[in-house]
Amino acid sequence: MQEGSTSANRLFVETYGCQMNEYDSGIVKRLFGDRGYSTVQSEFDADVILLNTCAIREKAHERVYGRLQSLNHLKRKNPGLVIGVLGCMAQNLGEDLHGMGLPVDLVLGPDNYRDLPQLVEDIRTGKGGATLARLSSSETYEEIEPEVVSGCLAFVTIMRGCDNFCSFCVVPFTRGRERSRNPDSIVQEVQNLVKNRNVAEVTLLGQNVNSYKMDDSLDFAGLVRRVLDETDIKRIRFTSPHPHDFPLHLLELMAEEKRFCNHIHLPLQAGSTEVLTRMNRDYSRESFMKLVEQIRKLMPDVGLTTDIIVGFPGETEEQFQETLEVVEQCQFDMAYMFKYSERDHTLARKKYADDVPEDVKLDRLSRLIASQTSLGAEKNRKEVGGSHEVLIEGTSKRSTADWMGRTDSGKVVVFPAPDGATIQDLDTYRGTLVTVEIQSCTQATLKGVARWDQSEHNQSPDSRTADASARPGTSKESEAPSEGMASLPV
Repeated sequence: MQEGSTSANRLFVETYGCQMNEYDSGIVKRLFGDRGYSTVQSEFDADVILLNTCAIREKAHERVYGRLQSLNHLKRKNPGLVIGVLGCMAQNLGEDLHGMGLPVDLVLGPDNYRDLPQLVEDIRTGKGGATLARLSSSETYEEIEPEVVSGCLAFVTIMRGCDNFCSFCVVPFTRGRERSRNPDSIVQEVQNLVKNRNVAEVTLLGQNVNSYKMDDSLDFAGLVRRVLDETDIKRIRFTSPHPHDFPLHLLELMAEEKRFCNHIHLPLQAGSTEVLTRMNRDYSRESFMKLVEQIRKLMPDVGLTTDIIVGFPGETEEQFQETLEVVEQCQFDMAYMFKYSERDHTLARKKYADDVPEDVKLDRLSRLIASQTSLGAEKNRKEVGGSHEVLIEGTSKRSTADWMGRTDSGKVVVFPAPDGATIQDLDTYRGTLVTVEIQSCTQATLKGVARWDQSEHNQSPDSRTADASARPGTSKESEAPSEGMASLPV
């Protein structure tokens, strides 16, 4: 889709929540682009404003309510402006959003985006607002290649929906049941991203990628094998798996293939078997620990990240202490940590009282964050003196004189740009690999010096191909913890 426009077909999309929503926003932009719309970077320049929303926690709802209230003045100034709410919050609340006194013309769930451009046109021609929140058993948008590229990185959705029904999670009610996307379209999208957009790394997305299945003949590991064999992508990541059915042969593939990044985001959620049972997670503390042991046996240098919820209904101090113990034993590189937020429609809302006081939730969250922060910082300190292969992504947030990238296990690394290099030069380096010697660290970042004379940027194409054949499994250069990617609710 074109950027900017002087026409009356200008679209502004604002995205909240996980990578799946980012991907869906790319689908929306593509659909509107096919109807002659162009994207703009500010709501003040738009004729159509769409908020793609999240429903996983109450705070996500509150942010959208506040954002809609802030758009009231634009609606009063321009009554022809169309404002729509998309995504999981739209699916969750549906028609109720029209009765809240907010400037909302359109409410649309995530399985209904094909209808979105026409519904907007109907509103703009005076046919009134609309709500469409039906769930589909088949929609995967497989032939639509969205605009979801950030530099040399991209997301690719491989499946939609979830069948796990964790008691705290609203996703099965907002995104429907599981359905897998045709593997041919996935492979084609990845290769198109490489050839047409210079993408070097893709993250394969699913609410539970372990459940990917196509006609009983292809599982998730088989899909990854096809992407490795049939595309020129340099790196593959994925999120998120579920601990209860994580397949051993997927771990074996990860251990064998250098292009398959050495990072697993494995949601724990709680360290107490009793709490996990109430969460309907289908695994125990012991089985989770055994899986972590298997992972580290096959991939000693793996970057392991997780999600944790504190204050779930009925959680005692002793059960919270069990979570702290698992965190200590598993040695996660990073964790997304939250206090429990009761959600409408979920099994937990129906079965359990939200009985852990708010101050107790906050105290437990604070203690958990302190513990994980200390563990993560110590793991970073152990990296000083080693070296890592880093995919160059862009400039550091603090200085354009420093560039940044990630190890294959997801750790953020910052290093000085080559002598005399400009911002314009970065485009020729972006998406290439360079070895960085780690000299210092913070709690979240490794810092070092790049070996520019040995960088992929300075190699011949033939030598680049030869170097990509196998994972370096034993050197300190591959002992990278992960700084993690944004998590899907699993």
